[in-house]
Amino acid sequence: MIISDLCDEYSVLVSQNKAPAYGHDNINVPYGLVINDDGTLVAVRPLGDFSGKKPIHIISAPTRFPRSSGIVANFLCDTVTYMLGYDTKGKPERAAQAFQACAELHLCVLDGVEGPVASAICAFFTQAPQWETAQYLMGDEAWKSSLTMNFALYYDNGTQATFVGDFPNVQEAWNTYYDQEKNDNESTLVSSLVSGKQVVPEKIHPKIKGVAGAQSAGASLISFNAPAFCSHGAEQNENAPMSKREAYEYTTALNTLLADRDRVQRIGDDTVISWAHCGNGVYPDLFSQWQNGSMGQSAVKLDEKTVKDATHALAQGRPYDYEGIHLSPDEKFHILALSPNAARLSVRFYLTNTFGAFACNIERHYQDVAIRRPNYDTTTFLPTWRLLNQTIRAQSKNAKVSAEMAGAVMKAILNDTAYPVTLINAVERRITAERDVSPDKAAIIKAYYLRKTTNEQFKEVLQMDINEESDYLPYVLGRMFSIYEQIQLAAITGINTTIKDKYFTSASTTPARIFPILGDLAAKHMRKTWQSKGLKIKLDKTLGALTKKVGDRYPSRLSLEERGAFQLGYYFENQKRFEKTNKNTEDAEQGENND
Repeated sequence: MIISDLCDEYSVLVSQNKAPAYGHDNINVPYGLVINDDGTLVAVRPLGDFSGKKPIHIISAPTRFPRSSGIVANFLCDTVTYMLGYDTKGKPERAAQAFQACAELHLCVLDGVEGPVASAICAFFTQAPQWETAQYLMGDEAWKSSLTMNFALYYDNGTQATFVGDFPNVQEAWNTYYDQEKNDNESTLVSSLVSGKQVVPEKIHPKIKGVAGAQSAGASLISFNAPAFCSHGAEQNENAPMSKREAYEYTTALNTLLADRDRVQRIGDDTVISWAHCGNGVYPDLFSQWQNGSMGQSAVKLDEKTVKDATHALAQGRPYDYEGIHLSPDEKFHILALSPNAARLSVRFYLTNTFGAFACNIERHYQDVAIRRPNYDTTTFLPTWRLLNQTIRAQSKNAKVSAEMAGAVMKAILNDTAYPVTLINAVERRITAERDVSPDKAAIIKAYYLRKTTNEQFKEVLQMDINEESDYLPYVLGRMFSIYEQIQLAAITGINTTIKDKYFTSASTTPARIFPILGDLAAKHMRKTWQSKGLKIKLDKTLGALTKKVGDRYPSRLSLEERGAFQLGYYFENQKRFEKTNKNTEDAEQGENND
């Protein structure tokens, strides 16, 4: 399914002039080797933009052949080793062999082709390598900086120099050569896994570039490199048979999508790309902002209100139109997450559905993580990257989000299924270490148990804000702990270390052991002289109501789920204390206590 969908996407990209035609690649070629009629190198022309650290000049050139080891030449453009026979690695014999292989390829492709351009190319490769001429024409400094870059052949007709690949007879010769499938024995024909047609299977597929963490030279999505992976005498990618054209189409489509960095996302170690069947880039732009919020990289920036309105309309099955943007809920949409694995790529997940279905699931996710926040926190959508960052230590530069968990969370969001247990376990570890419940962590606890718990009492407190009517014991205990802390803060002005720093973790796990201690401390604090008698009365009244609900039912131990209820109770009661009429005071206290 993935390969077939990518082949379909290739056709769309070609129709939009975003991908090269079959048999060609978009290659960075910063230098042109200009030759005359007799194949003599007359100039080396810098091409494109040289203002950055690396010169950029992208052209549509004959496709690259996979080069993992050994000598493999490319047509019309390559490095100095192949095009000029220059030794860059202290191996002159290998450089000579590389130039010879390049010459044989060009002579084979252009065999029988008439015209001055083809004759000039053949003459260039039948002469001795002309690297000394190139070095002289470029100068030593430019020559040294170009040794790892690509050079393309240009033909000088006396008035202008033109890339030889743009001449029709050269193009036709290359297309004929590249598209030929040698088949001396019809028994080698097999059914393609993509089209079902009888094809000669391509043994080695082009590399995929642009996946974070993979080799910079590219990695394989499909490959077989050991006999244990093969069957029925098939070699390499004959075990996943598809034609040369199909292999080219899916890899070119994937490389084109990965090259559009504005629409590529990173979730943990995974590289995520998405595309709509129609080819409209606004769909992946909106998807990017669903996942990444204001930090999302996308070609079209949409404000939060537009994102919210579009999401709601699409989730309801209605099209969305805004300032020339048209989004259909019925548009087929694809999401592919790739994980690097040495020289190969692993598919973390691949999801296909209508865009409206994804919008519905994502809106449900945002509803689940919606929670009351401090006034200074203006978060509307909790981005996936920020949600995942709640599972690691924020101050650590080396801490990394688990790749497996990141993929599982993404799948849960997009499929509207339960969040992985690894998410809540990681968040609980951070709460234990930090002895605090931040708004984002509270949102995760609420969302996780909304989809997971079967406890009806617990479901009653999984709301946007506090449920003061609930008698669910772990929840009430969390509220009580917050009141105990508020009493301590009010009684001891300027205190730096509170009961939260010393008792929060143990109170949320073994309340029967800790709450009697907290009750004694609160009684001592209530006997002190307070600056605000009104606050003292208010807290005493709230504590009395909560104590009445608890009675003497302090459980000896709370389960993981009950700890979540305790933490939500603590969080909501903390937020409730900032309900004041004086907004300046409210914001100041929130910034002081909730950062």
